[in-house]
Amino acid sequence: PRYSPHLNPMEGVWRRVKGFLMPRRHYGGVEELREAVVQALKALGGVELKILGEGT
Repeated sequence: PRYSPHLNPMEGVWRRVKGFLMPRRHYGGVEELREAVVQALKALGGVELKILGEGT
């Protein structure tokens, strides 16, 4: 299939990261955005990241 997010668990993780980041504000630069992504991944907890690890 051309686009099948249900076959790629990372799609769900990024959807949740974007949901965490987007409503917040405008980011002043790449470094600030990178730090926000790191914080969002930490906020998700280990469940999503564990699911990703099982897919490898």
